[in-house]
Amino acid sequence: MTDKKKHVILMGMPGSGKSSLGFVLSKLMRLPFVDTDYYIIKKEQKSVSDIFAMHGEDYFRKLEKQILLEIVENEPSVISTGGGMPCFFDNMDIMNEFAVTVYLEVAPEQLFEHLKNDKKRPLVKDRTTEELMDYINTSLMQRKSYYEKADIRIRADNNTPVQLATDLYKKLIEHKS
Repeated sequence: MTDKKKHVILMGMPGSGKSSLGFVLSKLMRLPFVDTDYYIIKKEQKSVSDIFAMHGEDYFRKLEKQILLEIVENEPSVISTGGGMPCFFDNMDIMNEFAVTVYLEVAPEQLFEHLKNDKKRPLVKDRTTEELMDYINTSLMQRKSYYEKADIRIRADNNTPVQLATDLYKKLIEHKS
């Protein structure tokens, strides 16, 4: 990675495995791991659901931008973003400037399986099966053009985090050269 692109940023839909992969990849690369949602939770002393309920999505998106700007100024790290982070403001440009960005591609049916019982994510909880599948397909369609600006795309459907981290680590080495 270049001096300016000192981070690795994982992005993709909720349920694509960004946090699980990020944790394993950070160990493999011997870098700190930062999950932007947990960073926000720690900073705000509230859950993401509570932030959405109390202040709305616009406030949350502004927080995401703030912490993105903070994180990219810190030491090199592996960063897992919230699913929508790349799609707001100029976040994708910032991410591509300071990091090797990685889009974890996952089939909508696989995302559904990961999200169907998730009661913590404010944008997916309390949805019927049909509403959740519709949300996944619509969001994927809206976000795909942002995600596809990533430096690296990797299929993340059926591999374990360890397999994915190993494959991605090889791709990062290739990308560097």
